[in-house]
Amino acid sequence: MKNGKIAILLGMMCFLLTIGIFIQVKTVSQSGTKAARTLSEKELRDSVLEMKEKYERQFKVLEGKEKELNSLIASVSVNDSSSSELSERLDEINSEIGLTALQGQGIIIRIEDGEEGVANGVPVEQTVIHDSDLKAIVNDLCIAGAEAISINGQRIVSTTAITCIGNVIKINDEKIGNPFEIHAIGLKSMLDGGVSMNGRTLSLMKKAGIQVKVEKSDTVVVPRFDGIFTKDYIR
Repeated sequence: MKNGKIAILLGMMCFLLTIGIFIQVKTVSQSGTKAARTLSEKELRDSVLEMKEKYERQFKVLEGKEKELNSLIASVSVNDSSSSELSERLDEINSEIGLTALQGQGIIIRIEDGEEGVANGVPVEQTVIHDSDLKAIVNDLCIAGAEAISINGQRIVSTTAITCIGNVIKINDEKIGNPFEIHAIGLKSMLDGGVSMNGRTLSLMKKAGIQVKVEKSDTVVVPRFDGIFTKDYIR
């Protein structure tokens, strides 16, 4: 409520109060009561002034509450700003540690076991994709500047383990099988060059007869990490 509106309201209330008292005095006077006859003009004025002082006090209380409310609103606005900044930082951290699905330019690598006898003079076991191959590809991507990586839908994070039990490869403790599709977000030209150049893992896998395909894309999607972060040594 604005101060001008409050002042107008108080003036109207005092005016109505004066009229009410006057009507009351007139009514009592007409009834012939002694109280009406003895009510002087001075007493009437004193009553009006008393009521005016009362409402002025109430006005000051209201004014104080309005200031308090404005102060609280300002405080909430500041807190909202801090909360917004905190929320933005939290989103950044979630993206960095893998708790947010991401999309951007990058590359998609598809690799599949080679057919038996396809590689001349190469042992059969080398035509099969192993966990060590996947680890090496992930390392090559990281060196090339990959910002996010997934293999067959499994997000690679700081605690990800790529292991092999028998013929089964597990990532984030989930079984994944051949063929493998690796998504990596980053500068696509850098990522492509980083994994495809001679001497890198993919070139060696190609020579061994493993099927390799690398595709550059502007819309590579890497899902969020859905596993559990393990903390064996942190206290």
